[in-house]
Amino acid sequence: MKWTVLVENTVQKRGILAEHGLSVLVETADRRILFDAGQTDVFLKNALLLKLSLDDLDGVVLSHGHYDHGGGLEYLSALKMDADLSVPTIYVGAGAFSEKFSKEKDGSFRNIGISKGLTETLQVEETEGMKEIFPDVFLVSRIPKGADFEGVSPVFYRTQEEQLIPDDMQDEQVLVIRDGGKIHVIAGCCHMGFVSCLRYVREKFPEEAFGTVLAGMHLRSASCERLNATIEAVRELNIERLIPVHCTGMMAIAQMKLALGERCRTVSAGSEIVF
Repeated sequence: MKWTVLVENTVQKRGILAEHGLSVLVETADRRILFDAGQTDVFLKNALLLKLSLDDLDGVVLSHGHYDHGGGLEYLSALKMDADLSVPTIYVGAGAFSEKFSKEKDGSFRNIGISKGLTETLQVEETEGMKEIFPDVFLVSRIPKGADFEGVSPVFYRTQEEQLIPDDMQDEQVLVIRDGGKIHVIAGCCHMGFVSCLRYVREKFPEEAFGTVLAGMHLRSASCERLNATIEAVRELNIERLIPVHCTGMMAIAQMKLALGERCRTVSAGSEIVF
């Protein structure tokens, strides 16, 4: 199995581009899955530079309905129309295409959602709860709060019946791959909380140990207490290899690396994780 990071906030390779967002090409023994698509066409440009074809994908997974994870789908849609590219089913959590906003410090609201028009040009399938999309490849959503020190940030809002309400981010889903007696997890942002996400996955897969976990964790402004509690949870869950990305934050990633040593790996756009 191989994971290639096509979009990430940082880059270290010549010619490869970076942007605020996430996109990972997942290649198993018999499946090729694109997890998220960043916010622009950067994932397509980097795939071309890395000589990776996206013509024969088996599926596309959208972790949640924010622009930095699903904005790139518009470019995938354009390729389908212009170059007759065959785009597989896009798996999204129910509610991902609702209008989404972030409340700014001055009280204004910034649109952070993705175009609902994509549902007219792409084959979209909504998921809810747990779904096996391919043999031993699962999506898990509707993640409950599983740690007292976590929860969705109050800055996130969505529309419901033309009203703005706090967004509980129940459209967010994580990808779980069962392989070799272990489960490997990719998560976009873990808005409910990284520990909550992993504890919920543990409930769904009680017999398998955690292998590699790659995740954005929204810990950029987290307190030292929350960071320490998160690191302790990683040890408690016995995660074999942790790869913090995207919205985790530089200081949080540095603290995790110092605490976990070789169990924590840092990556950037263009990085490969080979099993």
